[in-house]
Amino acid sequence: MRIGSDYQANIPDYEPGATKYNDKDTGGMLVWSPCHTIVEAKLDEYIAIAKEKHGYNVEQALGMLFWHKHNVEKSLADLPNFTPFPDEWTVEDKVLFEQAFSFHGKSFHRIQQMLPDKSISSLVKYYYSWKKTRSRTSLMDRQARKLANRNNQDESDEEMEEANPLEANDSDYDPNKETKKESHSESQPVGSKIGLGRREHQTLQHRHHSQRSKCRPPKGMYLTQEDVVAVSCSASAASTVLRQLDMELVSLKRQVQNAKQLNSGLKQKLESGVDEYRLVECNQKVNARWTTDEQLLAVQATEVSSCFCPILCSVG
Repeated sequence: MRIGSDYQANIPDYEPGATKYNDKDTGGMLVWSPCHTIVEAKLDEYIAIAKEKHGYNVEQALGMLFWHKHNVEKSLADLPNFTPFPDEWTVEDKVLFEQAFSFHGKSFHRIQQMLPDKSISSLVKYYYSWKKTRSRTSLMDRQARKLANRNNQDESDEEMEEANPLEANDSDYDPNKETKKESHSESQPVGSKIGLGRREHQTLQHRHHSQRSKCRPPKGMYLTQEDVVAVSCSASAASTVLRQLDMELVSLKRQVQNAKQLNSGLKQKLESGVDEYRLVECNQKVNARWTTDEQLLAVQATEVSSCFCPILCSVG
């Protein structure tokens, strides 16, 4: 048992004038407290100036305002004297965070294993700031999407050119136009040949790839001229066509549902078993011994058919 002075706590004497907290305590420091005397428009203007001119974020700007006891003029004058705290998240950290979030979701303890130098509070703070901008599309994403669409369009153009090579290559060829171009080029002076190379290259490129300049629907969508004319002939035509298509879609869905019900019923019948529907199998074994009845039948057959083998086999 732990008995004795070594196992007792040393209680200090009571001092009523002593401070409640010592230097070892690490309490939080208040960085902002709202003041109702400041107009919201003026506060928004102060935050905008701190962001655009001096690079402060909202928390740093409000901390400076709270330090000067909600005096906007003193805070604006003191903003250039300090350097704002830089963004501690590098590009590599942001990429790692996005990958970890795609793997683990909102499990910040697991995300911290991939980013050990970040605290849970900084991860949560960055998550909410990243969540607001995640739905927005960056310029790089837009450019990548344009390139992907362009590649898909080029693939469809190549397929059309392979299907109709003559139509794709010579669709814009007109001999009358070609003769006019030749006569026009002969009548041009020598000094004006500087800009002809690019123009001729453009016309040749347009001639060989004339189908690419046309707008085409996405893959899997096929439009005909009759459908477009039927939809655009009147204001109510589009609604009627769409209503008919909706009705056809509903009827097809109903057929699919009926087929699913029939399939489920057949599956239930299969689960109950198919033994009762099977035919009885004849398991008669071939015996080499002849019975008395078989011998009598063989004698009768030989007497009637005069040793004709097919008839004997049928009787036996």
